[in-house]
Amino acid sequence: MLYQVTIGERVLAVRLRRDGERTFASIDDGPEQPVRMDAVRGYLRSLVVGDQRSELLARRDGQSVEIALRGAGFQAEVMYETHARLAQVASARGTSHGRRDLKAPMPGLVVKVLVEPGQEVTPGQPLVVLQAMKMENELSLPAGGKISKLGVTEGQTVEAGQVLATLE
Repeated sequence: MLYQVTIGERVLAVRLRRDGERTFASIDDGPEQPVRMDAVRGYLRSLVVGDQRSELLARRDGQSVEIALRGAGFQAEVMYETHARLAQVASARGTSHGRRDLKAPMPGLVVKVLVEPGQEVTPGQPLVVLQAMKMENELSLPAGGKISKLGVTEGQTVEAGQVLATLE
């Protein structure tokens, strides 16, 4: 199976192949590696790529997947490669308006807001610290920009998918 995965401005070709009980993945024609993802509880997942294991938070909403990994928050659009090509031809994706929302990957408590409206931020810069499942996660976006709006304050409880900050 071939997928197109878009994270921010970056577009990746991800190929998955099953061989019996095992799954293998390659990205952009890179080397193939064994992969496995297991549900731990709620949105918490265990991801094994090759011999490296990571824990991440992942929430799927249609083609969109919100991910928190090593304190960074990402939103990925995942499409079958053939559907992505058809969407591009039909202009179904439209053009980017430059707006990016940082959304809570799961319910939690906003421990700290690290930015303010009007502030310029760099790609990957922590924007909000969210406490969830007794862990504090620094959330960021893969692209930089200017903070146009904050949707939360320190001490506020948030739901999964709630907008924490907006970049223009």
